[in-house]
Amino acid sequence: MLSRSEQKRLRSLKRRKYREGEGLFLAEGVRLVEAMLDAGVAPRLVVASPTLEDTERGRRLAERLAGLDVLRRVEDRVLAEFAATESPQGVLAVAEIPRHDLGAIRVEGPATVLVLDGVQDPGNFGTLVRTADAFGAAFVAVLPGTVDPWNPKSVRAAAGAAFRIPIVQTDLDTLLEWLHRHGFALYGAAAEGRPVDEVRPPQRAALAVGNEGAGLGAAVRAAAEELLAVPIRPEAESLNVAVAAAVLLFLLTRTGGGVS
Repeated sequence: MLSRSEQKRLRSLKRRKYREGEGLFLAEGVRLVEAMLDAGVAPRLVVASPTLEDTERGRRLAERLAGLDVLRRVEDRVLAEFAATESPQGVLAVAEIPRHDLGAIRVEGPATVLVLDGVQDPGNFGTLVRTADAFGAAFVAVLPGTVDPWNPKSVRAAAGAAFRIPIVQTDLDTLLEWLHRHGFALYGAAAEGRPVDEVRPPQRAALAVGNEGAGLGAAVRAAAEELLAVPIRPEAESLNVAVAAAVLLFLLTRTGGGVS
């Protein structure tokens, strides 16, 4: 059973200012809660309903959660009040936001960094984090004006990757200083850029992708060593930011630094 204060917290964490103020986020669904536990992110509160045990995977998760002091069992209709999805899977968890300070990031050998500059759609954000994780990026840098990394939709779209790869919220000047000090070249993704297959990037490269409509901001464009593009047919519509980033990261990590 949930206390009134726990119910209030669950409702408040749907809003960014409360997530930032309390340093907490919501993870919903079997896969996400599994990934959170696997990454060693300790839950502050877990809410489970009978629906959790409708599947074998759900039953295995229920067994993992059974001994937790922070577990609260409720009816399906109660959990649905706090869920962000139309068909809740019977589990949601509250945990502390993983904080990563840029100054504490250490890299060795070839490496790639993904920089998000004004990405607004939570689905795109999560897919970008998932892509960076898949290609072995050292971390994801989130610049001001970008969607909240810990928006429930962002977390859900990242499919657990947000617990494996560091997400660093920083400003451009601080990031540029770090990249320079660690020998990274900054590239920007832009439709008018140089075809990526013509470029031989260095062993350490950072790729910046911008807003879905406006693209990269002027400051990031000015700071980039070069703008890169995915070659596509002239009559084709531009690629979604997450799709373009996936192609660019694939090539950068194989000609520069990344997957090992």
